[in-house]
Amino acid sequence: MRKTLITIALIGLLAVPALAAQIYTYNWSGDADYLGCFYSDSSAEVDAAYNRPGSAGNGLKITKNTYGGGYVLGFVASVWGLEEGDEVTVSIWRYDNNSAMPYFALWSHYNDALMQASDARGQDMAINDGNCYGDQTLGVQNGWEQYTHTWTIEAGHNGLVIDAQVYGNTDSYMYVDDMTIVVPDHASVRTPDAVYFAGGGVTANEAATWTSVKGLFQ
Repeated sequence: MRKTLITIALIGLLAVPALAAQIYTYNWSGDADYLGCFYSDSSAEVDAAYNRPGSAGNGLKITKNTYGGGYVLGFVASVWGLEEGDEVTVSIWRYDNNSAMPYFALWSHYNDALMQASDARGQDMAINDGNCYGDQTLGVQNGWEQYTHTWTIEAGHNGLVIDAQVYGNTDSYMYVDDMTIVVPDHASVRTPDAVYFAGGGVTANEAATWTSVKGLFQ
C-alpha cells in the first residue's frame, strides 16, 4: 500500500510544476544519514528499528539532543540556483509510533551561500538567511504519513535547505524515508548521497554523513 501511494503521489507531483522541472528521489537504504543540523542539537543515523508491518528496509532516525522541550531541525536536502518566484516541492514520509509528542513538520530555511562552495560538498548548511517554515499540520500520528509542501522563493534568495523538524522533549526522535524533490530545471540539488547540478552533472557525495561533512572544515 505504501509504495502504491508513493507512485500516486509522484504522478501528482509531476503534474504540479507549470514550467520545466526536474524530479529527484532519495531513500535511506544506504549509509548516508543527513546533511547536518544547527549546532549539535540533533543527531541522525540510518536505522532499521522503525520496521513495522507494511514497511521494509531502513529509515533515517533523527533524535533531538537539546535539553527540555522545543524543536530541532535535521537538514535532509538543499537546493540552490533558485530565482524569485520559483517553486520547490518536497514530499517525504514520516513514521511516528506515538499518539502525542514528539511531533513532525516539514520545514525549510533560506541559505544563500550554498552556491559559493566550489564542489558543493563544502556547503555550510547551518547558514540561516530566514526561516521558511512549511507544513504546519501535526498529522494523524501513529504510523506512516506522507508530508508534501511547496515553497515559493522570495526576492533576494537563491538557496533553500529542507528541514525535518522534530518537536518534543530530550531524546525524542522521528523516522523519515522516501523523499521526492521537484525543482526548476535551472536549480541544483543535494541529497545525502549525491549532488545533482543543473544541466545534468552528478557528483557522488563522498562526504555523505554529517561526521564527514564536518571533516571538510578541519
